[in-house]
Amino acid sequence: MEKKNEHIKQITYVIILSIVIILFFTGYSIGKTMNQTTIKAKGSFAKPIIEVISDSNLKITDNENQGECSFLIRNYDKKGKTTEVNLQYTVEIKDSIDAKLKDTISFELYKNGDKIELQNQTTPLMKLAVKQQQEDRYILKIKYDKTKSTQMNDILDKIQIQVHSEQQANK
Repeated sequence: MEKKNEHIKQITYVIILSIVIILFFTGYSIGKTMNQTTIKAKGSFAKPIIEVISDSNLKITDNENQGECSFLIRNYDKKGKTTEVNLQYTVEIKDSIDAKLKDTISFELYKNGDKIELQNQTTPLMKLAVKQQQEDRYILKIKYDKTKSTQMNDILDKIQIQVHSEQQANK
């Protein structure tokens, strides 16, 4: 029995020694690798361009009870450089007219000859394309109904056209 146990011990030693030698010559190693990557980049912000140009002076009186104010909105500057981002905007007609005189005045807005429906005196979102010259021509018609009021206070001094724009998300 003792010879058998010694024979098993020798076989076990030979097997372990063989495995160690095989592992030594295979070049297998256990370790952790680390990689480091450095990225350098230069960038700049895209430049939005939106210009509002108005050339109208409007005068409404008791005799001349309606008038037109024209303006244009474009996505390029005087040098012809266009916007670098898609833009969306709304046109809002603001007024500070007394509540009792509100029904004496009405507004109609036209974009490139087509009437735009106003919601709370604001247009729906309009779009200006990127890198393509675009010009939207607007006409604001203001009508004064003198039959609804006995006096015309400085209503026109209390009307403003505001353009609100923002960069459109890219999709």
